[in-house]
Amino acid sequence: MNTIEVTKEKHNRADFARLRSTLCCASTDPARHVINKVLVEKDGEGITVIATDGRRLRSDRFNLEAEPGLYDIKVNTAKTVFLSQCTEDLVFPNHRQVIPRTGKDDAYALEGTGKRFAQWATSALGCYLDPDLIELGVDEEITLHIQKHAPDLSPALFTNDATTLVVMPIRVDRDWAQQIDQIHLEMARKMIEQEQEQQEAIAA
Repeated sequence: MNTIEVTKEKHNRADFARLRSTLCCASTDPARHVINKVLVEKDGEGITVIATDGRRLRSDRFNLEAEPGLYDIKVNTAKTVFLSQCTEDLVFPNHRQVIPRTGKDDAYALEGTGKRFAQWATSALGCYLDPDLIELGVDEEITLHIQKHAPDLSPALFTNDATTLVVMPIRVDRDWAQQIDQIHLEMARKMIEQEQEQQEAIAA
């Protein structure tokens, strides 16, 4: 199959939300043409979709059928995602080289559940995590890996069986309380936007 179409109504809603979250990591910079696209890898258990903008990277596994290769993001709305295989001769960056090591000698591991854990944990590192990037079920387990060498300069890495998310750290000079307040405000704004989208969808 040279296209991937996932809809909120016809597919597992958790998978739909995860795919949209992955696509949020794709670059929108026209000067970085190749990473405006996503990479699809295939194995015997399904596909993995990888997206990056150079500062964030997310890959997710899905039980879907598709041919491996680069895909253009044609549609990404609250109801439908549609990807079409790219016909250009382009090479996606080696995404594996930016994923930090997770061995006991390399990183500390902090386990938790859900999006709230992910946002609070990264805020403690001085790293703002866009809520759209970390779509998780309330009870979905996730592990934050903190590098033992220069943790304040290393990427934040989240993993579970389906998801890998790398976010480069953003160093801040503000007090932790101010950082937490910012996250609260951003979360509240996102919730309001989601409620408005739901109301508009119902009205339509």
